[in-house]
Amino acid sequence: MDGHMRGRNWLLTTTLLCCVLTAGSEARTLDEQHLAALLEEARAEMKMPGLRAAVRLPDGRIVRAATGLADKEAGTPLDNDIAMPGGSTGKTFVAALTMLLVEDGTLSLDDPASKWLGDLSWYTRLPNPADIRVRHLLSHSAGISDYPGTFRYNLHSVWRAIRRGGIRFTPEELIGFATGKKPLNPPGEGYRYTDVGYLVLGRLIEAATGRSYYDLLTERILEPHGFEDIVLQDRSVLPVTPGYTMGARNLRDDGTMKIDPTSEWTGGGLALTPAYLVRFHAALAAGEIVRPESLEQMLEGGWHNPATPGEHYGFGLFVHDHGSAWSHGGLWPGYRTHVTHNTRAATTIAAQTNRDGRIDMGAVVARIAAALD
Repeated sequence: MDGHMRGRNWLLTTTLLCCVLTAGSEARTLDEQHLAALLEEARAEMKMPGLRAAVRLPDGRIVRAATGLADKEAGTPLDNDIAMPGGSTGKTFVAALTMLLVEDGTLSLDDPASKWLGDLSWYTRLPNPADIRVRHLLSHSAGISDYPGTFRYNLHSVWRAIRRGGIRFTPEELIGFATGKKPLNPPGEGYRYTDVGYLVLGRLIEAATGRSYYDLLTERILEPHGFEDIVLQDRSVLPVTPGYTMGARNLRDDGTMKIDPTSEWTGGGLALTPAYLVRFHAALAAGEIVRPESLEQMLEGGWHNPATPGEHYGFGLFVHDHGSAWSHGGLWPGYRTHVTHNTRAATTIAAQTNRDGRIDMGAVVARIAAALD
């Protein structure tokens, strides 16, 4: 789940962030004490239980700091190592894996999704089923609506919480909340952020390869690049810090969450740390995850809104200043995450908090970036 681009203040926030990130080409030295002081100031202002961040500097060093509490009830300090669900920041991993499959010829960006999914009844009930291409799913331009906040999703969530004691959906069930609706736009001719589109993409990846998404991700990206400790959200109990929604703890005594983390899947589906995020995005920028030409497609792809020149959603990335910076935000109930990479300054910044709600994590990252200018 992700509210990164849904609020009215998205353009203002990303414009500010972009200006800060591209203001200079060299980063000043930042140490752990300075970073911790910046975080504590932001944490207190935004009333977060805990806040942490990692900054990858141009020389490859990663500066990390954490402030506040991981567990308010136990008084446990937040550290840099325990994972938190990263929400939609996992979409960039989905997009990168898709590009690897394009590189080896398993997929084409122009493949119709119906090539792989056309015989499935849930797919045929989506809007634009005959015209959706892989590139449209990657860039939220397929004309598919989303499920969070809809009446049907909320109703089913309440029912499951009451009858089953928790909220858990399969990908097909979540996709079903977007079926039977009119297209939001012709494929490739508009933009609407949608977790549903990335769930469809996940099923397409599995159909094209005959492999599970998490197995492919582990084999092609996580293990080869030293990300084995990133936690797959493939089980109900995860080794994560508690999160807080409207002040209420999201973890039960048995470690389960009120909303089962397996439901997110290729809408995000990874629990990680800021350090892992900055390492991944720096490796992506360096051509170590996908080929440079594939990264160029990730940055240039998608629908370009004439009203926001230089700002658009590519393939798994929010693109700023014509590609000189990119970012992604993430929300999972009880947690917020944000990561940004600046190609000119060769710096990457990620921040996480164990609280959700109206928190502008992009502004936290911008505050850290300003300290580097």
